[in-house]
Amino acid sequence: MSAKVTLKTLSEELGVSVATVSKALSNSPEISPETKQRICGKAHEYGFRPRPTAARTTNICALIQTPSPEVSCFSPYTVAVMEGMMAYLREAGLGFSLYSDETAGLNGGTLLRQLGSRNIHGAVILNADEHSRYYEEFDRVPFHYCSLHTDPRNTGTRLLSIDHTQAAYEAVRYLLQLGHRRIATLVTPAHSQTGRARLQGYRRALEEAGLAEDPELIVTSRRGRDGLELGNHETHRLMKRRPDVTALFVMGERVALGARHALDDCGLGVPRDVSLMTFDDPPEAAYLSPPLTVMRMPNRRLGYAAARWVHEMVTGTAPDEYPREPWMRGELVVRDSTGPAPARPGTG
Repeated sequence: MSAKVTLKTLSEELGVSVATVSKALSNSPEISPETKQRICGKAHEYGFRPRPTAARTTNICALIQTPSPEVSCFSPYTVAVMEGMMAYLREAGLGFSLYSDETAGLNGGTLLRQLGSRNIHGAVILNADEHSRYYEEFDRVPFHYCSLHTDPRNTGTRLLSIDHTQAAYEAVRYLLQLGHRRIATLVTPAHSQTGRARLQGYRRALEEAGLAEDPELIVTSRRGRDGLELGNHETHRLMKRRPDVTALFVMGERVALGARHALDDCGLGVPRDVSLMTFDDPPEAAYLSPPLTVMRMPNRRLGYAAARWVHEMVTGTAPDEYPREPWMRGELVVRDSTGPAPARPGTG
């Protein structure tokens, strides 16, 4: 090629757009490895180097999936994770972004384009479930990411989590040690690996105590329901059908708040009549009446570790799997919402 080589002449020769050439030469995740190699090879052949631009700050986003537009992406869990992410990114001098959409929108096939237009280099995925199909889009490019708690592909890679089965087991074992034998659970999110793992821990604790599983005491959430509504509605139904329940183990702070309100409506005191325990430990949990006993999750530290891991992926220094560390476990925090099982007819 005797004429001056430009982005335009390269695009015409290769049969792609100028934007595609520009993105390939800047190593954009939107461009497939094959196309990128073809464009970069041709540019190298002609000795073409794009005009240098100001260096862009590496930008890592919290990618939050919601089941429907009515469900907010903000929860004590997601906020704690984002706080941890931002702590690491500030230390490393990197940028932070938030991208959230309902499942159908994320699965629409344009997610990489949306992230690329925002100059996002990697993502920490929150609230993924078995309906998450956008992983396939990420893996084709590839795009740098890790997922917290849930791996829809069931590969065990790109996953950062704790042992939810063990955490739930320890929570229910504590209630059993208090003398409870009619322990109900509200499983959220029931459709995710996290919910299923926690239910497994609940069952394991009962089995170890020699108690038969009672299907009436296991309440699973319908996908997309708000935690407050779920906790209130299902606890009303549960106590009407099974007034012998003496302990309720739920899996989210908003569910616990809804359950607490329902128990009040039923004239039941906490923990006088029913002990109440939940996962996670948002700041307000210690100031409710009574303060909530919780299985505390290290969500802020998980966010910090996840952001660091994705950054290492971007720089090519990341391990294939994140190593297990001592802090990656639940921690039982006993407060006033749990107590000894009451002596009521039918509870023995």
